[in-house]
Amino acid sequence: MDENQDSDSSPDLDGKDVEGAIGWQAERFPQVAASLGLATDGFLTVTNAWRRDGGMIEGLLDYQTRFAIGMDDRTKGAHLISFYSHHLSIAAGAVYLRTGLMPDLGPDSLAMRFEPRGAAGPSAEPFPTDARRFHFRFGRFFHDVQGTPLFHDAFVESLAPVIETLQARTGLSPVAQWRLAADGIAGAFLEIGMALGEEERAMAAALAIVKKKGSPLSSAALRYERIDAVYGGSPVERIFRLRSGCCLYYRTEGGDFCDVCVLLGDEAQKSRLRAHLERAGG
Repeated sequence: MDENQDSDSSPDLDGKDVEGAIGWQAERFPQVAASLGLATDGFLTVTNAWRRDGGMIEGLLDYQTRFAIGMDDRTKGAHLISFYSHHLSIAAGAVYLRTGLMPDLGPDSLAMRFEPRGAAGPSAEPFPTDARRFHFRFGRFFHDVQGTPLFHDAFVESLAPVIETLQARTGLSPVAQWRLAADGIAGAFLEIGMALGEEERAMAAALAIVKKKGSPLSSAALRYERIDAVYGGSPVERIFRLRSGCCLYYRTEGGDFCDVCVLLGDEAQKSRLRAHLERAGG
């Protein structure tokens, strides 16, 4: 990350705002954890956690088999990069969209661990007792005077060793992984924007990140689509993120194409999403 940006490396930078954003994220997205501090108490830097010869990668790949039967290595890799990039985007994006501050995501700075999800709150949906989540620990933040380019550069820098390790271990190409990572950003920002009641601002920020010219995240296929339908006799609408990458779920036992799968044609995607709204509403 460019230290010449207008930034402050202090972990206390606008501390109350950051702590408030992290608390807000914990309430609305408890499947992801974030905290302030350094790589201690079971945390590893991204660089160390994603070492090719490290012990974490095998456990993370094995965890993906809970989502489908008959996953090969490439499918596990596709699910893992989607899972990881979405969780990282929720944690970092919540702080960014709430405060305008950019967490330092450098792979030698950002700390993480994969932990039991813990007890659900009184209003939370139940989840399996063996469910786990990524916990990201932010050590410092930057004032983002240039807008989304800083988020883009930090995210790409942070994901580079992850994608390199997954390619070596699973054979999944970097191009496929970067597209899935971009999907993770766009999906997470939409979810955060909906929770904030600021969908348009969040989507604009996400598109500025993932559509940066020359970026490995950039793809013409990734976009948002507003779908209209009738549910219970009343009009409903919802914004969906349409993918640029494929999670390979269709290759698993009993698997199918996701409704927003890039392998489906435009009209097939819209038809499936409209049918979903007709069944479940907005």
